Amino acid sequence: MMMTSVTYDHQNTVELSIGGMTGACCADQVQRKLNKLEGVTATVDLATEKAKVTFPEGLDPHQLIAQVEETGYTAALAASTSTATATSSEYGDDRSH
Repeated sequence: MMMTSVTYDHQNTVELSIGGMTGACCADQVQRKLNKLEGVTATVDLATEKAKVTFPEGLDPHQLIAQVEETGYTAALAASTSTATATSSEYGDDRSH
């Protein structure tokens, strides 16, 4: 039987905040659930309640959140990985002078 390996050329990384974990068993459960998604590599840190997740282009980060929530925990994109950033011009604050 020949085994093949799939390589994903374009990978994205996101950090998730995970809520509701009380011990190492919980972190392991979340990590295993995330790693079941094709092309996903996740590492969950119980102490920081964060998951670092590498996933292939085309996979929506909200699918990662849904995967965690199916396990019974809460998840959200960590503040440091949020793609929504407000610029000063959006608020009429011109600080360019």
